[in-house]
Amino acid sequence: MTFGYDMLNGRQGASGYCRKAGEKTEIHARGLKVGESCVLYELLPDGAEKRDEQTADANGQTVFSFAGGNAVFVTAGGKVRLWQGGEENYLQACEWIQREKMKKEKIKKEETLKSISPETTIEPLAAETEESISEDPEAAENILRRELEEIQIPIHAEEKKEQAQLKTEENQTTTNTEENDEGEKHLEEEQTPTYTLRSPGAGEPVDALPD
Repeated sequence: MTFGYDMLNGRQGASGYCRKAGEKTEIHARGLKVGESCVLYELLPDGAEKRDEQTADANGQTVFSFAGGNAVFVTAGGKVRLWQGGEENYLQACEWIQREKMKKEKIKKEETLKSISPETTIEPLAAETEESISEDPEAAENILRRELEEIQIPIHAEEKKEQAQLKTEENQTTTNTEENDEGEKHLEEEQTPTYTLRSPGAGEPVDALPD
């Protein structure tokens, strides 16, 4: 049975050691935050693999175990806190974490785009505009003109609608005015007294001179 003991390098007050006993390897860590979730990774030639995950106890300590013989590192809060070996292993671990973070962000963006409904899907015009501007200035001008026309069409339509509405209101006002004039004229005719001449009598005219 092979035994081994190796101190770990740490950051932000973390420290620990690695102890091997045959096929089993134990990682003892301390100086962690109480209740902090920590993950153990094993370094591989093409990256790293997760081997164990623990939570720091009330004393800020925890123990990992796995079956493997490569160098390891421990993360907390998505950053390397402990690692086995020199600076090269630390840089390799940090680089791998950054690559994994970028992959997750890319997957999240793709899922977000897939979840967008067709009504809010970005039209191909955006991509067309970017390519046209960079490759053909004349095409870019045409696209800009098309966008301006699309913006102005609703405005012109709204103006025509307002003008038609104003014309309708003017016609209605004119009609009402004419109706009011006709009514007033008719009312005046009804109220004006009608005078009739009296038939001439047999006597002398009223303007005849006395004898």
